Amino acid sequence: MGTERKEKKSLFYQFINGVEVIGNKLPHPFYLFSILIVVAIVLSVIFAGVSVTYEKASSSGAGGEMVTTTVRNLLNKETITYVTQNMYSIYYNFSPMMMMGLLMLSIGLAEQVGLFGACIKRTIAGAKPAFVFAAVSFIAINANTASNAGILGCTAVAAAVFASMGYNPWLGILLAYAAGNAGMSANIFVGNLDVLLSGINESVCASLGIDTSTVHVLQNWYFMLACAIVLTLVYAFVTTKFVRGFIGEPKDLSLVQDAGADKELTPLEHKALRNAAIAGVVYIALIILACIPSGSFFRADDGSIVPNSPLLKSALTLLFLFFLVTAIAYGRTTRALADWNDLPKMLAKSINSMVNFMVIALPASVFIYLFNASNIPTVLGAAGAAWIKSTGINGFGLMLMIVLFSTFLNLFMTSGSSKWMILAPILIPMFYAIGFSPALTTVAYRIGDSATNAIAPISSDVALIVGLLGKYNTDPERTPGMGTVFAGCMPYAIATMLTELVILALWWILNLPLGPGVLMFF
Repeated sequence: MGTERKEKKSLFYQFINGVEVIGNKLPHPFYLFSILIVVAIVLSVIFAGVSVTYEKASSSGAGGEMVTTTVRNLLNKETITYVTQNMYSIYYNFSPMMMMGLLMLSIGLAEQVGLFGACIKRTIAGAKPAFVFAAVSFIAINANTASNAGILGCTAVAAAVFASMGYNPWLGILLAYAAGNAGMSANIFVGNLDVLLSGINESVCASLGIDTSTVHVLQNWYFMLACAIVLTLVYAFVTTKFVRGFIGEPKDLSLVQDAGADKELTPLEHKALRNAAIAGVVYIALIILACIPSGSFFRADDGSIVPNSPLLKSALTLLFLFFLVTAIAYGRTTRALADWNDLPKMLAKSINSMVNFMVIALPASVFIYLFNASNIPTVLGAAGAAWIKSTGINGFGLMLMIVLFSTFLNLFMTSGSSKWMILAPILIPMFYAIGFSPALTTVAYRIGDSATNAIAPISSDVALIVGLLGKYNTDPERTPGMGTVFAGCMPYAIATMLTELVILALWWILNLPLGPGVLMFF
């Protein structure tokens, strides 16, 4: 039995090692996205004129409308002149670069002054690895409450935290990135995606005369809550048993942290950490006070804060300011930030870590713009959903098919709400006709979408993760690439898919409610 188990483990490692080797044989991401630009143009020329007519839902709850989408030949005057005249805006408005560029300023400062290392030594330095992995998993899974900014922010912080604890920072990057993306269908909170999806469902149901009383932002909450708890444990197990061995232990942590990072805290560092904590508490208290008035600028128009408000939309800025304030308080106390003139110098050094990604972001931003402008993802999604409807498959097999199709569509179209606007008007009535609630249809879609987000090849975030791996590389002989991201996240993607399908099967068998007052079947 032991030999068989060892062989199975060996075969699995061979598989993910193969994924990394093959993936890293791809051209440098700069050239890969440049090639994809050409591919997108060629495909648009070949399939120009191919069209599909479908009902497109609205995210606001208003009725849907019939639209016809046609693949556009990108070699036209309008597209060419737009790209040439607006290259700077396509590039500088590339959301991952904007978000991480801001956040890395203060995270880099916190690293340089030693704040992260001191926090780890003071709190969980002696904790067992499984506990650390579970904690990071749980935080990352729920980070998507603040949308993509929360996921990317958690990933960057996890890298610095793991380095401070003596773990390979690559492990923190891959764990947080995979868990954050899995959180799209596993969360203890209600996030912006829940608002968007419920709005789309309401639009579709209203147009079909389906009762909308069970279509609300909590329609999947019970299921998501269970997934968040179970996946936390599953991710800790997968990290311990599989991914940690694949990534390996750090070779030279001095490349990514200060040489004295493993020493005990000095009295001065204790004082600095206390001052940083005071600064952090005061900062958070001010934000809470700002949220109290019913007309607060942090509240939505209806006075709410969750699930969609200026407060949550400001998460990235607030996180940036939090690390900035606490890092300054810590650095000024330890004299790591001896002079105020050192602050801009350290901030400049922090942004240097983004240089490689900024280079990759140029062709990546252009490719994503052109691919979306060609309408190929939209046509593919609508045509695929229509095909599923024509298969005649029923029961749990239909659930599985929707999950797999959502996974496939992730290869070409990464926006969760955009895909659902296309799929919902086709899938919801199809499922409703055989007694499935809109909430159940949404769950099946979300499982496939979230499980493979971390390994979606055209995701704009992949280039950023490659950049983070390069920044936190402790092995000069190992060069990270897209293959490293896909191989490191593959075990999590497989685990997420299998775990959520098992949970869905249990929900199906026991006929449990998916949310408050929301049943699986009519």
